[in-house]
Amino acid sequence: MSDSMTMSDAVVALRSLPRRFKEVASGPVGDDTWERLVRTPDATGRSTLGWVAQTSALLATLGTVVTALSTTSRPTADLAPIESASHEVALSVSGASVVGDLSSNAERAATAIEARAHDDLDRTVIVDGNVVAARDLVAQAVRTAVANIRHAADAVDAARSR
Repeated sequence: MSDSMTMSDAVVALRSLPRRFKEVASGPVGDDTWERLVRTPDATGRSTLGWVAQTSALLATLGTVVTALSTTSRPTADLAPIESASHEVALSVSGASVVGDLSSNAERAATAIEARAHDDLDRTVIVDGNVVAARDLVAQAVRTAVANIRHAADAVDAARSR
């Protein structure tokens, strides 16, 4: 993604994320070996499903903040819980469920961006105590989500090589 990402680019990228994460995180149904691979933590302590869950939480927050632009003078977001909450995906949660959550959150964020007037995205939001333009938050969230696809793929590769 370039520094001059348009909101149309962001919407397209958000809508492509579920497919791209599914390609990385989904294996044959009922394949215990695959389930073990996507749950094995990488060097950062996060599994492939953990990367998907982290991205899903980020997109949920993004959708909430962008939606709030229509009703709140300066919406706030705290991204710290996203980092800590996604290190471990509960063993009882299926990979399909984690990818399904990401799909819902990506669509919600994309729809929220499309629903905002162009000028709304120039307004500021508070993220972890810092004032940033909503447009910059969107661009950074998309860049992070795309980077997380690579991290998720690397986690599977690392688990395979063990």
